[in-house]
Amino acid sequence: MKRIAIPVLRTAQVEIRGDLSESTDFVWIVLHGYAQIASDFVEKFSDLQEDERCFLAPEGLSKFYVKGAFGEVGASWMTKHDRADEIQDYIGYLSKVINYVRSSSPNAAIFILGFSQGAATAARFFMNRNPQDIQGLVLWGAVFPTDFTLPLLGQPELGKIILVYGTSDPYMPDNLAELFLDFRPKLWPFNGGHDLPPKVLREVILSLEGNGKQAAI
Repeated sequence: MKRIAIPVLRTAQVEIRGDLSESTDFVWIVLHGYAQIASDFVEKFSDLQEDERCFLAPEGLSKFYVKGAFGEVGASWMTKHDRADEIQDYIGYLSKVINYVRSSSPNAAIFILGFSQGAATAARFFMNRNPQDIQGLVLWGAVFPTDFTLPLLGQPELGKIILVYGTSDPYMPDNLAELFLDFRPKLWPFNGGHDLPPKVLREVILSLEGNGKQAAI
C-alpha cells in the first residue's frame, strides 16, 4: 500500500477587531485554544481595541462539532495524525496573515499571543520566522512544545517572550521552572486558572507594547 500527500488550497477565516492602516501602531495576532472559534476568542480582547491597536484572530483549519454530530462548532490547529503536515500548513497560513498585516500596516509593531493549544502554534510559528518580524510572543496557559528551539535568538530577543499562566491552571506542570534549561522566558503568573482575566490581559499587552515601541526607536 502506498500513500501520497497532496497540498491543496484552503480558505481560512480571520476575525479582525480594529483597523489596519498606515497609522496603526500595534497589531496583535491572537490564536485560540482547542475547540474554540476565532469570533468568540477575539471578543476577549474587545475592551483593548483602540484606534492605534488592532487584533486579528486566525481560526484553526480543522473544524468539528464539539458535542456529538451537530450543534456548537470548534476548531483545532492540529492533532497527532499527520502532525508534520499540519504544522507546515498552519505555518504557511500564519505567514500569509503576517504578509497581509505588513501590506496594510507597514509601520505597526506585530505581536503574537497564543492561548492553550494556540500557544504551541504561536511558538512554532515564531520559531520559523525572522525574530525581527515579531516584536513579542506571549504563550498563555501552555508551555513550549518539545520541538521548540531558538537558533536565531540572542539575549535581546529573549525579552520578547513571556509565559503567562494561572497558578491554579490544571494544564500547567508543577515543575515549570525546571523546564527551561536553554533559555528562560519571562514568567508571568497570576491568581487564577485556565483563562485570560481581562486585568491581566491588559497588563501583559501594555507591557509588551511598551518594550516593542522602545525597540523600534
